[in-house]
Amino acid sequence: MESKVDRQIGKNLKRLRRESGFALVDVARALGVSYQQVQKYETGRNRISAAKLYLLKGLYDVPYGAFFEGIPYVKTM
Repeated sequence: MESKVDRQIGKNLKRLRRESGFALVDVARALGVSYQQVQKYETGRNRISAAKLYLLKGLYDVPYGAFFEGIPYVKTM
Protein backbone atom coordinates (compact mmCIF):
# COMPACT_ATOMS: atom_id res chain seq x y z
CA MET A 1 0.00 0.00 0.00
CA GLU A 2 1.43 3.32 -1.02
CA SER A 3 1.95 6.20 1.35
CA LYS A 4 1.77 9.93 0.73
CA VAL A 5 5.57 9.99 0.67
CA ASP A 6 5.74 7.17 -1.91
CA ARG A 7 3.19 8.98 -4.10
CA GLN A 8 5.12 12.26 -3.92
CA ILE A 9 8.41 10.56 -4.76
CA GLY A 10 6.60 8.92 -7.68
CA LYS A 11 5.33 12.28 -8.92
CA ASN A 12 8.85 13.64 -8.72
CA LEU A 13 10.21 10.64 -10.61
CA LYS A 14 7.67 11.14 -13.39
CA ARG A 15 8.37 14.87 -13.60
CA LEU A 16 12.12 14.31 -13.75
CA ARG A 17 11.73 11.66 -16.45
CA ARG A 18 9.57 13.92 -18.58
CA GLU A 19 11.85 16.93 -18.08
CA SER A 20 14.81 14.78 -19.13
CA GLY A 21 13.00 13.61 -22.27
CA PHE A 22 13.15 9.92 -21.44
CA ALA A 23 10.45 7.38 -22.28
CA LEU A 24 9.38 4.76 -19.74
CA VAL A 25 11.33 2.11 -21.66
CA ASP A 26 14.52 4.19 -21.53
CA VAL A 27 14.34 4.44 -17.76
CA ALA A 28 13.39 0.77 -17.46
CA ARG A 29 16.49 -0.26 -19.41
CA ALA A 30 18.72 1.97 -17.28
CA LEU A 31 17.30 0.42 -14.09
CA GLY A 32 17.15 -3.16 -15.37
CA VAL A 33 13.39 -3.43 -14.77
CA SER A 34 10.24 -3.51 -16.91
CA TYR A 35 8.50 -0.35 -18.02
CA GLN A 36 5.53 -1.51 -15.94
CA GLN A 37 7.76 -1.43 -12.87
CA VAL A 38 8.77 2.14 -13.66
CA GLN A 39 5.06 3.02 -13.91
CA LYS A 40 4.54 1.52 -10.44
CA TYR A 41 7.42 3.59 -9.08
CA GLU A 42 5.91 6.72 -10.63
CA THR A 43 2.48 6.14 -9.10
CA GLY A 44 3.88 5.20 -5.71
CA ARG A 45 2.37 1.70 -5.89
CA ASN A 46 5.84 0.21 -5.45
CA ARG A 47 8.60 1.73 -3.38
CA ILE A 48 11.87 2.47 -5.09
CA SER A 49 15.12 1.31 -3.53
CA ALA A 50 18.06 3.51 -2.65
CA ALA A 51 20.11 1.67 -5.27
CA LYS A 52 17.59 2.59 -7.99
CA LEU A 53 17.52 6.21 -6.79
CA TYR A 54 21.31 6.22 -7.08
CA LEU A 55 21.05 5.11 -10.71
CA LEU A 56 18.34 7.69 -11.45
CA LYS A 57 20.41 10.46 -9.84
CA GLY A 58 23.08 9.77 -12.44
CA LEU A 59 20.63 9.32 -15.31
CA TYR A 60 18.79 12.58 -14.62
CA ASP A 61 21.89 14.41 -13.32
CA VAL A 62 20.05 15.82 -10.29
CA PRO A 63 20.81 16.02 -6.56
CA TYR A 64 19.12 13.49 -4.27
CA GLY A 65 16.87 16.24 -2.95
CA ALA A 66 15.08 16.38 -6.30
CA PHE A 67 13.40 13.06 -5.50
CA PHE A 68 12.01 14.40 -2.23
CA GLU A 69 10.68 17.81 -3.32
CA GLY A 70 7.28 18.57 -1.85
CA ILE A 71 7.72 16.26 1.13
CA PRO A 72 7.80 18.11 4.45
CA TYR A 73 10.68 17.27 6.76
CA VAL A 74 9.53 15.48 9.88
CA LYS A 75 11.87 15.27 12.84
CA THR A 76 11.26 11.98 14.66
CA MET A 77 13.36 12.42 17.75
